[in-house]
Amino acid sequence: MDRNIGLRQIRIALFGILFTLVVLAPFCVPLAESKSSAGLGNSVTSQRNTGTANSGNVLAGTNFNNTNKVVILSFDDNRIGDFTYAKPILDKYGFKATFFVICGKTTDSGAMNWQDIAAMQKDGMDIESHTMTHPHLDTLNQSQLNYEIGGSKQCLANHGYNATIFAYPYDEGSNNPVVVDTVAKYYNMARSGTAPLMFLDCKGFAKHPQTDCRTYIPDGKLSFANRSLTFDVLEIKDSFDNATMFSDLFNTVNSQNSYNQGGKINAVPVITFHNVALTTNKPYYTNAGMFDKFMKYLHDNGFSVLNFKQIGYNTQSNTFYLKGSP
Repeated sequence: MDRNIGLRQIRIALFGILFTLVVLAPFCVPLAESKSSAGLGNSVTSQRNTGTANSGNVLAGTNFNNTNKVVILSFDDNRIGDFTYAKPILDKYGFKATFFVICGKTTDSGAMNWQDIAAMQKDGMDIESHTMTHPHLDTLNQSQLNYEIGGSKQCLANHGYNATIFAYPYDEGSNNPVVVDTVAKYYNMARSGTAPLMFLDCKGFAKHPQTDCRTYIPDGKLSFANRSLTFDVLEIKDSFDNATMFSDLFNTVNSQNSYNQGGKINAVPVITFHNVALTTNKPYYTNAGMFDKFMKYLHDNGFSVLNFKQIGYNTQSNTFYLKGSP
């Protein structure tokens, strides 16, 4: 792909705090820009379209309860527990989330099928892409990448879903120009995960200073981008101790406080889960009772809970914004 001619912007979102939730924070980066001008700003890759985003745009259903407290929720791998247990809890508190679907695994045992996914979207959940088979993207050739990345977009389209956001399996590929450029051909944003906060202006990393959220820096290298974590990782680290896990979640979602002042939002925690179920003490599973406790905390403390479709990208300033925020 010629990055010097009409490349569509895409911001790569690198989210994750592995809990069994996944806390993704800095997550947006423009995908498909010229190497001379594009930058990998946050954990998400930015929009491809060239029109300037209007930060005053309001997304239907957005409800900013407290302009200084926001969280983005997402779920990976379309596990059946996310439909059976997580969705009723999200409904209970009036929350919407993004569900990243492995398009070729909807018939697997323990997976959400297309009927489940349709019910998710009908009730306001956001359905996005997580490849065809969940491979390690760094190991694939270009033809295989086209199948996994572009094929997933087409597969979802065949079932009525216009996926514009991509999640990297295993948090791999977001630092690989070949993978990034392939994702940029098909999607507006991409999400990964290795740090607790997403910075909308991509300037929050002391060791990796950036001036904005472009995917490529002037020397032609991919920029650092925002990173985040997945709750699954924290759950394992915390040995599934409920008190410790809740403390880690509390610290993560409240770490935005020092960055969001005076009604201005710049730092956003992104939390990603894999499989909410009755299971305990199992990697990449979040106990349903604990999940309810997490969601109740967000609800009772006035957090605005968003999904990935509520992230916009301003092509003039090369920064992200939250649609509908003041």
